[in-house]
Amino acid sequence: MKTRVAGCAASLVILLSACGGGTGDKPVPERSTVQQAGASTESPLSTEALLALGARLNTSALKEAESEALAADQLGARTGLDQLAPGEQAPWSAYASGAVREKAADKLVPVWRFYNGATGAHFFTRNATERDNVIANLSPPKGSFQYEGEAFKVANAPSPGLSPVHRFYNTQTGVHFYTISDTERTHITTNLPQFAYEGIAYYASKVNGGGMTPFYRFYLPGKGFHFYTASLQERDNIIANLAAIYQYEGAGYSVLQSNWQPEPEPPAVVPHSGMKDTQCVAFGSFGSYVSCADPNAQALNPQQDGHRANTNPMSYSAIGAYPTTSCVKDNVTGLIWEGKTANNEPRGGGTVYTNYPFGYGKTDDASGYITYVNGLNLCGYSDWRLPTRTELLGIVDFGRYEPALDSAWFPNSNHTYWTADKLGWDNGYSATVTFTSGYTGAASASKERIRLVRGYGHTTQRYSYGTVAYGSDATNNVVIDGWTGLRWRRCEQGRTWTGATCSGTASTLTHYDALTHARDLTGWRLPNVKELASLVSLGVASGTTIDSTAFPGAAAANLWSSTPWDLLGRARYVGFADGRVSASPHNTAYPVRLVQLIP
Repeated sequence: MKTRVAGCAASLVILLSACGGGTGDKPVPERSTVQQAGASTESPLSTEALLALGARLNTSALKEAESEALAADQLGARTGLDQLAPGEQAPWSAYASGAVREKAADKLVPVWRFYNGATGAHFFTRNATERDNVIANLSPPKGSFQYEGEAFKVANAPSPGLSPVHRFYNTQTGVHFYTISDTERTHITTNLPQFAYEGIAYYASKVNGGGMTPFYRFYLPGKGFHFYTASLQERDNIIANLAAIYQYEGAGYSVLQSNWQPEPEPPAVVPHSGMKDTQCVAFGSFGSYVSCADPNAQALNPQQDGHRANTNPMSYSAIGAYPTTSCVKDNVTGLIWEGKTANNEPRGGGTVYTNYPFGYGKTDDASGYITYVNGLNLCGYSDWRLPTRTELLGIVDFGRYEPALDSAWFPNSNHTYWTADKLGWDNGYSATVTFTSGYTGAASASKERIRLVRGYGHTTQRYSYGTVAYGSDATNNVVIDGWTGLRWRRCEQGRTWTGATCSGTASTLTHYDALTHARDLTGWRLPNVKELASLVSLGVASGTTIDSTAFPGAAAANLWSSTPWDLLGRARYVGFADGRVSASPHNTAYPVRLVQLIP
């Protein structure tokens, strides 16, 4: 039998009893026992073909995990990380926000890397005793293992959202092999008996996210072993200069960043709609805007959307020296948005993609595009993701048209864009936002444009309840939204809060009547379109697209916002039957849900 590492004396094998990881604390099983358990009839495929198949199995496992994580969010699955079974995928939002990485903080350990000059391979260990033994006994001048320091961090025990990384020892090459895929592990054990299974090396993630970085893997067919790196620069250098020797197999899994700090909880605020103080309406101004200072506009309602133009106004700034075609920061929400180039390239403003629930990383699908942009390390970040619909609506400027956004900060942008939100009643459809008009919709098999975002969403409880004297309402008649800072009446106007639900029938009002109705109620106002749309929950399987606990008995109806669109003689509404944001003529009659008049 070969020694554990080619070129090392047999007497030094004990020094590598956990070479590259393993449990790091327990002896490795006898190799003969492991081989016997994994032995099988000889496969007709070559070793190289079997390893290539294993790489594809690992890639499929990562894509499947990403789809499961996305589905967990879209279907309203459990979000508490402590509720997850070991190895279970967390919701996508928990990865994107860095919650999975943060949860593993008390289990983080460094993994150190050595280069073995005798084999030309690297090996990794998270065991400090093993590291010190190798430095003392197998490093020059005694041996060929050159210490390269800390490579990355991992979890040394199970943690929510993480999965075990399995380690093998190749008795023919003397090099270790790692995989996070249970399917690849079974494939290797069954078909390649020279790979001795040595247990769990550590815990990492199948899904990339905040506080994580991909762990890339290459195969060297001339030497019969793999090379791994968590360095994007090292990966790119190999692809650029050694592609004839190193076959790139993509990310093997994601490891944990060493110096990552979670970003602060985003502020409880909704960016203003973008309506200007010159864009109010008044009786008799059908089809055109008037100044919000106009006495007729004040008489209709002094808290129209345009009157509040200086409350949370949309604001953007550059990220370092990066151009707006690369990235832009939203100063209100703290989110960082991908810019679009003018070229006909993957990041071009005119390039379109599908957004299938299982995109399998195809280059013309959103799943492949996310991988592509993260591989670019755009603006120094590798945690770009699809935005939620609420996030994407945040940059819509409803005071503009074609495009309905600030072209100075978002050049090369128009048309319709995908979001991460799937429709709960038909998971094959994804929500979209159209930047010609600010309308929203949904699509399935079509191709649309993509603008990615990075930054972290809210992880705290969203809704709580309070009481405000209002007619014959019972206690807890106000919903306090901790994610936006807004306080809503639980019932539509015309209905009464009983303490358990809303009774009666909602009143329907024209847009002008809705504004005058809100004007006459001290302490209340009509919400603007972004505020009202923030209540939409597209993940419900049936019924009204709103949280049914916070707003029990809510009507599946179109509700007026305070945002006019008088270029067409219309005003904006939000439809709670399907969640859409659209517009109707001012004389259409819709129900109203009021928000408290607080900054």
